Amino acid sequence: MAQSYKGPTNYNEVADRIREFRKKFPNGSLQQVDIKFLDFAGKSWVVYTAAAYRSPDDERPGIGTAWEPVPGLTPFTKNSEVMVAETSAWGRAMVAALAVDAQNRVASADEVLNRPKDEMVRDWLTELASTTDIEGLRQLYNEARTQKAPADVLKAISAKGKADAKPA
Repeated sequence: MAQSYKGPTNYNEVADRIREFRKKFPNGSLQQVDIKFLDFAGKSWVVYTAAAYRSPDDERPGIGTAWEPVPGLTPFTKNSEVMVAETSAWGRAMVAALAVDAQNRVASADEVLNRPKDEMVRDWLTELASTTDIEGLRQLYNEARTQKAPADVLKAISAKGKADAKPA
């Protein structure tokens, strides 16, 4: 059962958007365009693309894409990753078709609600590029390892450390 959304009160949830879409376009449909499972930045993801057709002969349906980490990051998204991505993609597709109003927000209520508050993607490679001394590289490597950064990030930090440690 979905949690009650406690975010901005002027936000239209995807379920509300679907009702609005069906009312405006009774012959319309929401259809899957593509679903992929891929690895990116050391994580597994499901990527779902949907189309919002306003009529059976709609030549320019709205297209929306959403992705979710697998496994889900919260108890609400774990084991429901495809459904969450699908719902989010539907919401985006309806907005892209200019068929419904998102009230200035495109993310689904579930997406907003279920993101961990402390989730922050750290840009390790940008930090690596600006780290110029061996001590800074050691610190960056230790933080990356502790925070379970992807293996390619650890390799890049290590390679720069080895290159910088070689005598000129």
